[in-house]
Amino acid sequence: MLLKLMKRKLLSLTVGLFGLSSVFAQNLDGACGAYTAQEQLFNDYPELREQYDAYRLLQNSVVPTTVNGKSSVSYEIPVVFHIIHEYGSELISDAQVYDAMEVINREFNAADADSVDLVPEFQNLNGNSRITFKLAAKDPMGNCTNGIEHIYSHETRVGDAYSKLNQWNRARYLNVWVVDIVGVPGAAAYATFPASTDGSGFWVDGILSAHNYVGTIGTGSPGVESVITHEIGHWLGLAHTFGNSDLINNGPTICNDDGIADTPPTKGHQNCNYIYPTEWIDCDTTNGGVVEDLQNYMDYSYCYRHFTPGQCTAMNNTLEGIAGQRNNLWLDSTLELTGVKDLLTPQDPSDQLTVPLCTPVADFFASRTTACAGTPVTFTDVSWNAVVESREWTFEDGNPATASSSVANVTFSGSGWKKVTLTVTNATGSDTREETDYIYISGDWAEANGPTLFDMESASAAGTGTNYFLVQNPEDNYGSFGVVDNNGYDGGKAWKLQTFFDNSQSDPFTDEGFYNNRLGLSMDHLITPAVDLRYTSNVSVTFKYAYATNATSTGDITENLRVYTSSNCGENWTPRVINVGGSPVGSTLTGNDLVTAGYAGYTDFAPSNNSQWNEASFTFNTTSTDNKTRIRFSFEASDFSSNLFIDDIQISGTLNTEDLFMKDMEINVYPNPNQGQAISVSYYAADFPVTFTLRDSQGKVISVEQNNTTNSSVIHKVAESTNLSAGCYLLEIQSGEHSVIKKVVVL
Repeated sequence: MLLKLMKRKLLSLTVGLFGLSSVFAQNLDGACGAYTAQEQLFNDYPELREQYDAYRLLQNSVVPTTVNGKSSVSYEIPVVFHIIHEYGSELISDAQVYDAMEVINREFNAADADSVDLVPEFQNLNGNSRITFKLAAKDPMGNCTNGIEHIYSHETRVGDAYSKLNQWNRARYLNVWVVDIVGVPGAAAYATFPASTDGSGFWVDGILSAHNYVGTIGTGSPGVESVITHEIGHWLGLAHTFGNSDLINNGPTICNDDGIADTPPTKGHQNCNYIYPTEWIDCDTTNGGVVEDLQNYMDYSYCYRHFTPGQCTAMNNTLEGIAGQRNNLWLDSTLELTGVKDLLTPQDPSDQLTVPLCTPVADFFASRTTACAGTPVTFTDVSWNAVVESREWTFEDGNPATASSSVANVTFSGSGWKKVTLTVTNATGSDTREETDYIYISGDWAEANGPTLFDMESASAAGTGTNYFLVQNPEDNYGSFGVVDNNGYDGGKAWKLQTFFDNSQSDPFTDEGFYNNRLGLSMDHLITPAVDLRYTSNVSVTFKYAYATNATSTGDITENLRVYTSSNCGENWTPRVINVGGSPVGSTLTGNDLVTAGYAGYTDFAPSNNSQWNEASFTFNTTSTDNKTRIRFSFEASDFSSNLFIDDIQISGTLNTEDLFMKDMEINVYPNPNQGQAISVSYYAADFPVTFTLRDSQGKVISVEQNNTTNSSVIHKVAESTNLSAGCYLLEIQSGEHSVIKKVVVL
């Protein structure tokens, strides 16, 4: 299936690879898109049709030794499941994978209990392929594995050929990728035919499936558990029973055949709602019609019961042939290298005769990665590769500070980035995951007062709350927001999302070589400092942005920028309607509205003058409790993305009477910046004492002082006996019910 058009240099290399792939219909009444893509491919490249036809002829002509009409040769195939996830429901359990493996092995060995329901015409055609599939016990480096690996990636929402991350040597393993969404509309899974993966096509070899079509438990369900069996059939060279009929465009209207003698011609069926036998006879023959095989694993009816002996012979022949290196998979040397030679089936993680005991790989996720101090955060252990016998959590400034359960509920007392550590252990060994900038905790105070301007000129390095901006790069990948010099509006500083990566010299079949093809749907976030907007009404926010794209048509500019606000430390984010040029463009800035500087040409774009910038704005209402509002800029990339620049975030509005109370105090903080000496504050005291609270950049309180002078001019020295180190500090000045925060820089 032509899953996704190749970009740039890979187009010429792999244009012929996907026409022989198969897509399995997700909905019970869905159909397959393989025919359309395959015919288009054959029209463009006639030699591929000849190559495919020659392969099919060879596949069906070689007959291995048989006993009672069934092959006497048995095969064992090592399997690895790559679970591509973002910690959602697509992160399926090991138990669900083991369940799927049991289903597969029953169905490939004619041991499924449902086979007793075969209609009379096919009761003697229940083939046994004698193929057994085993989860690998050694990875390509020889390390112990349970045959299931977890990979955190946005590619779980893409589900195309480039989502096949970390392929293990296809000459030794059947690779199965599990994702949230398969990138073919209406599809549940797809596989590659052996002949389409030879040569430069090796990297697409394997099966990709939506998580809810794996097994019968967890997110899987009875009735669709044979999807993987169907796809393995394709992976071993089987066509649909209806051959190349175009079910998507024509529906089940044209009779066709798969080229195997004991599977009758069929139109293909998309459900089981047919009356036997009258409605199972659609294809006329010289004998007046035959009952079609709706119960075949290679049909689309979901009435699955069997493979025919002819199909089993064809799959055995594929395993004996060189196409796709299938003849290497079952060799003793391969079984030794992958660790499955002596493993028994079915595989059970509690039985070391079927699954080796490996060292677990520590992994976890949190219910949120930004929170207010005192807000509960749930941490969940999702370690993999082995059963975890014990664990130890540590939470910086957390309550509790340690835990040993698989799920821990924690509150944090201080503000700033918090370190979280998880160590998991079993009899084989232990593993630790430590994250230093994993979760950001906000105090009950702001870093700035509205109205305000963030012009970036005082910003420096990014990533750890620089000047109270927060940078989130969920996958910790190459592209991330950072502060750059000389590329801002008017030539100053700006925030830059570095998306461009020069892979012109990279091997085309590496992660670097696939960089541009794996950009799509990746996310990056830039979050402003918290702003006190309690006394600001009619809030309007403007920001400048510069962007160029690598797309050559408007339809391909799918990358987008969204803006959100939060008044509760990022627990909830509200999307805002963006205006460009005075007109609303919705909550998503994309297409020509996003592009300010035209075509980037796969270069490291940076704006060179103000004409390459544009300004956007949005408005929102505030309440009397909005003392720590943050704005989040979220960029979702496409495969054609280039660099994004953001500058001059201006928060405007009407200053209400209550804040004017603090303004009337005529507060002046000096020297600012200073050299570490005491901070002087001049002001006019009204009817209340004034409290001064000095905090460092992480929210730690340095000093709390009170001046009881009222109704006169005052000069108060803050932290007079403290030697302040270089950095940024926040000075909160409170008089009665009113307060203001001033930023102090110590050089």
